[in-house]
Amino acid sequence: MNILFRNRYTRAIVQNETTMQAAKYFIVGGSCTVFDFSMLFGFTHFLHINYLISSVLSFTISAIVNYYLCVNWVFNIRVVEKRHREFIYYFILSVIGLGLSTLLIWMFTELVGLYYMLSKLIATFITYWVNFGTRKYFLHTRK
Repeated sequence: MNILFRNRYTRAIVQNETTMQAAKYFIVGGSCTVFDFSMLFGFTHFLHINYLISSVLSFTISAIVNYYLCVNWVFNIRVVEKRHREFIYYFILSVIGLGLSTLLIWMFTELVGLYYMLSKLIATFITYWVNFGTRKYFLHTRK
């Protein structure tokens, strides 16, 4: 481990708060994404729910799990003091991400003709950065 931190540039990157938050958010986001994809597939394939409705359900459930992990592990700055208000703001930002994700899944599936799980994968890559940026800026950055 000392070898990694000998280079002052590496040390600066690792110690940068936003870089660490992005790395933690990547772990949380990755775990929630696996959870989201599993639920999407299960709802659609086994329960025969329309893929767009399944996507909304799985996204919503994983967003709640993501919120809990983010406020307890990823972001240490709390702009909103009251948890219920913070969750409402988080939920509003998640709905924006959900709208973007649902639109992208629909476009890639219906207009481009991709398999819905592949459409979800592409949408996830796009909405990951939107979600991280909006949550960091609006909920976890001192003004």
